[in-house]
Amino acid sequence: MRVAVLGAGYAGLTLAKRLEDALPDDEVVVVDEDGTHLVQHELHRVVRRPSLAEDITLDLREVLDRATVREATVTDVDPDAAVATLETGEGTETLEYDAAAVCLGATTNFYDLPGVEEHATPLKRIGHAHAVRAEFFTAVEDATATDPARVVVGGAGLSGVQVAGELAALAREETDPDAVEVVLLEQLGSVAPSFPENFQRAVRDELEAQGVTVRTETAVASADAGGLDLANGERLAYDQFVWTGGIRG
Repeated sequence: MRVAVLGAGYAGLTLAKRLEDALPDDEVVVVDEDGTHLVQHELHRVVRRPSLAEDITLDLREVLDRATVREATVTDVDPDAAVATLETGEGTETLEYDAAAVCLGATTNFYDLPGVEEHATPLKRIGHAHAVRAEFFTAVEDATATDPARVVVGGAGLSGVQVAGELAALAREETDPDAVEVVLLEQLGSVAPSFPENFQRAVRDELEAQGVTVRTETAVASADAGGLDLANGERLAYDQFVWTGGIRG
C-alpha cells in the first residue's frame, strides 16, 4: 500500500513520522515544494537574526526515517481516481496512492481588504522574514528622533506580537530607538485574543515596556502605498507595513 502525505508542515510531518512507525511494511510518500520543514513558530526570530534561517529549516530526508520525499507542488487531487497531480521543475507528474492525507497548510488571510495584500508584507516563509528585515532598514534609513519612521504591524495574534517585539528589539540594537515607532494594531479588544487574559495582560505590558505602541479595537479598512485607512475613519501613515492578521486554509 502507498500512503501519500501532501504537505510537510506540522500536520504533514507529524503524520508521516507516525505512519513510518504504524505501517512498517507500506510505502509512505511525502510531497513538499522544496523538501524542507519550516519551524514556523520560530520564524519571527529570523527578522532580527537572519542566521537562524538555516537552524529552523529542516531537511525532510534527515528528519524522516524511510519515507520517500518528492519535491513538487500539488496542483490537483482526484480522490475518485486516487491520483494527485504534481508540478515539478521538469513538468507535470502524477502520483497514484491507496490513501492520502492533504496537509497543504494555510496561507495569509488578507480578508479582501483593499490594498492590504499589495502593500503589506506577510510572515509565513523565510523569504518574508528577510523582506521584513530589509524593509525595516529602508524605512529607518533617514529617520530621526524628531521625524521617526513608523512601522505598523497589522494583527496582534501570536505572530503579530512576536514580530512587533522583534522589530522593537531591532530598533534598539541597530538604530536610535527614538527614531522608530513600532505600532501594533488589533481589531479585537486585546492582544493575543485566543489566549488567557493573564497572558494577554503580560504580553501587552511587555510590548509596551519595549516601546511598542499597542492599539486594540483598531481595525484596518484599506491600505495604499502611503498609509492605512482605519475602520474608525482615521488615516495612519506608515513607512513599513507588516500583515499578521490571520490565516486561511
